[in-house]
Amino acid sequence: MVIMINFDRQRKTFCLRNRYLSYWFYVNEANILQHLFLGSPLADINLLALTNLDTDWSRSYLDKNTNLEGSYQDAFYDGKSMMEIPGFGYADKRGASFIIEDSNKNVATDFRYVSHRIYQGKPLLSQMPCFRDEGNVQTLEITLQDLKRDITLLASYTIYEDYSLILRNNQIINNEEQPIIIRRAYSLNLDLPSKDYSLIHFPGDWCNERREVEEEIDYGLKRLYSNLGRSSHEENPFAFIKEKDAGEYQGTCYAFSFVYSGNFAIDINVDKLKMTRVQVGINDEQFAWNLASKQSFVTPEGLIVYSAKGINGLTQTIHDITREKLINKHFVNKDRPIMLNSWEGCYMDFNTEKIIRYIDDVVSMGAELFVLDDGWFGQRNDDNTSLGDWTVNTQKIDLKRIIEHCHSLGLKFGLWFEPEMINPQSDLFRHHPEFALGDPKVNRSLSRHQLVLDTANKAAIDNVYSQIITILDNYDIDYVKWDHNRNVADAFSLAVSNYQQGEVYHRLMLGSYELINRIVTRYPNILFESCASGGGRFDLGMLYYMPQVWTSDEMDPLQRLFIQYSTSRLYPLSTMGAHVGKHNTASYSTKAKISCLGIFGYEFDPKTLDAEQKKAVLDVASVYKRNRNLIYSGDVYHLLTPYKQNYMSLLVVSKDKRQGLCLFSNLKKENIEYRFLKLKGLDPQKKYFNSFDHQTYLGSYYMDVGINLCKGLTFLETYLIEITIEE
Repeated sequence: MVIMINFDRQRKTFCLRNRYLSYWFYVNEANILQHLFLGSPLADINLLALTNLDTDWSRSYLDKNTNLEGSYQDAFYDGKSMMEIPGFGYADKRGASFIIEDSNKNVATDFRYVSHRIYQGKPLLSQMPCFRDEGNVQTLEITLQDLKRDITLLASYTIYEDYSLILRNNQIINNEEQPIIIRRAYSLNLDLPSKDYSLIHFPGDWCNERREVEEEIDYGLKRLYSNLGRSSHEENPFAFIKEKDAGEYQGTCYAFSFVYSGNFAIDINVDKLKMTRVQVGINDEQFAWNLASKQSFVTPEGLIVYSAKGINGLTQTIHDITREKLINKHFVNKDRPIMLNSWEGCYMDFNTEKIIRYIDDVVSMGAELFVLDDGWFGQRNDDNTSLGDWTVNTQKIDLKRIIEHCHSLGLKFGLWFEPEMINPQSDLFRHHPEFALGDPKVNRSLSRHQLVLDTANKAAIDNVYSQIITILDNYDIDYVKWDHNRNVADAFSLAVSNYQQGEVYHRLMLGSYELINRIVTRYPNILFESCASGGGRFDLGMLYYMPQVWTSDEMDPLQRLFIQYSTSRLYPLSTMGAHVGKHNTASYSTKAKISCLGIFGYEFDPKTLDAEQKKAVLDVASVYKRNRNLIYSGDVYHLLTPYKQNYMSLLVVSKDKRQGLCLFSNLKKENIEYRFLKLKGLDPQKKYFNSFDHQTYLGSYYMDVGINLCKGLTFLETYLIEITIEE
């Protein structure tokens, strides 16, 4: 077993190291964890050289026992040194990891080292998703004690042998006799000894998710966040920080995120000494967790990814760890069926006969799964009613007949649910108004005519769970689309006391995780897909339970091109729902090619396509089917970014370098000019055939010279190029 975590007792240094990275910090003479280094796999470090600021300022203190001035003998500068777990209310004003208020209203929080243990494996979180304890993985658990109060912190650092990342997790234990209030509880902190970085983050909106934005990091605080009760369209819970001279394939870069689907904050703070502090955790806006005596609070799991090979190195590490240690293993390498979803084709306007005819047409498109979307339950014919009434509307459809017809044609069958929402016009709300989130004494906001189900209420969870399993137990369903069509507002729960209302956002998330976990565990063979008005809850937390996510409601292929490109920066292609829609911006051939690098599917009525359009889609579907395993498991290379140039190109190469699939799209029309598409990741000594010019070249030729695209290019001209090794 490779030893990846080492403690030097003489120097009190900790080192987490594998062949990709090393992470160093130490216990200074004040018993404070002082950060040293994150980067290449150093075998040793010079402690003084990493910590000395060559000044006596901030090294002195007033001794509490003698009232005489003392000074730290090691290079610790209070409020200036790099820290592991910075405190609150003392000299360090650069952002705290924890803010805890005790019964005396004291909020000063400062954790000091007591002991540690190193063990094989990693912590698993009982109420929240996290990376799996598999393979050679080791954890350092450090016990720290608050400086003045009987509050314990267990800080966990986890490293896998085969991945360039560190996982972080914290647990607060209240040993006081009185309750405490946790005002902030972040999952990770990393101090970097420079400000010469650029930030890449992924803001957006509905139908415009995860735009890729790069900006210079400068003095002061930059906060990326969601306060909308979910990870949100407005900002994705990922941030990349790169050295300014780093590029796509070279240079030092870091990625930060955590395994959570609710309110989050990523704080980037540059101080006067040009040190950059990055912190990730639950958003502390409207957060106040009351922790009783002898009870504990656990933060979501955070991750720091390091790359010495540029931005694409971050992407490949994130993809690998997500596929191999987060997503349900039952689905990681299993073929995901090509689906046709009914929504864009007929919305809620359907009956049994119409759906039967629809299914007959679906077969002609080479689909493998038919999904009946919104409108099959309660009295649901529009948005106004029935969320919460999860019973089949037998006056509208014969669901058993529809499912049997699907299966008789060799199609799988899927059904849409929105379990975390409730309509005021529903039997559930009429019988249990307390199941809806919000204070009934004031007007509550509606969105899409719906309120949020109070998943902080155990009775509400049990009710909806019972309804859903009645459907799934009695109907032969292969797939579930799990939707979440509004942000969370009116965060007031009747299920908790008034002084616990600061806990509601987090309790909602824990309750949703409980509901989801109970259902997906009961039905291990059903494929679940997460959706939140498209991509409003695309995060690592949801991927733990559901192996794929509907990337966006936007069906314009040009917009989709941008959305899917930037989403693939963060999440594996095997998680991205990417369907061909009816939007008429481009041909069906182009739309299908753009949809191929993801979970391929359709959002249209097949009857609306003519023979030529059907053939174009089926041709691409054939490419998808024969490259499915490559798309699910290969290494992604971002060759050309549409955010900085007139082209987009993505390449996925198999781990054994035997095949590749490349997508190229031109945006604005261009005339003939020198234009060569250089590939990446091939074996330079092997020969490969490509389906674009039907030629065979060495891998080195593809990577150094490239494929000739010097011809004139029309608007959104798109190529899907298969690359196969020749023996």
